[in-house]
Parts: sequence; structure tokens; C-alpha cells
Amino acid sequence: MRFYEFRTEDHDYYALISANSPEEAIVIYKGEIDNAFDELNPHEVSLTRAADITLEAHDLADFRDALIEKEKQTLQQEVAPRVLVIDSNLL
Repeated sequence: MRFYEFRTEDHDYYALISANSPEEAIVIYKGEIDNAFDELNPHEVSLTRAADITLEAHDLADFRDALIEKEKQTLQQEVAPRVLVIDSNLL
């Protein structure tokens, strides 16, 4: 399991996605973002960077423990990958 980000310089919405490949990340992004018409260009990020991105999103602070638990379950392949869309104004 790897982490991919879709940056706002490339896309309308910032997204952090856990997936097995860039292609899978694109499929997940398209499934979550209704108007994903732009050319999708995911960038792989490390687990540390993914954690930093999550913590930088201040509105998610109340969900930190739940997000960490979900991340662990995803890495252990207990649950399906999820999309985390963060308002780019928070970063």
C-alpha cells in the first residue's frame, strides 16, 4: 500500500489516497470526485509525508485518532483504500 497525492496545481481538489498503484489511485479519485475531468497526475508520497499532510489539515484534528486507526487498517489490508480530500486553503 502506497500513498498518492493529487496536488492543486494539477487538479481542482487536493486529495491524499492510499492505493497499490498510481492507476488504482486514479480510479479511486475519479470515483470520489464527481467532476474529475482534468488529466490525473498522482504523486507518490511517503508514510511520513502522508501523516504530515493529515495533521496539517486543522479541521481534521478531532478525527486524528480515528484517521490513524483507519490508516493502520488500510496498511494491513483490513479495509479498502479511502480518499481524504482536504481544502487546499488549510495547507
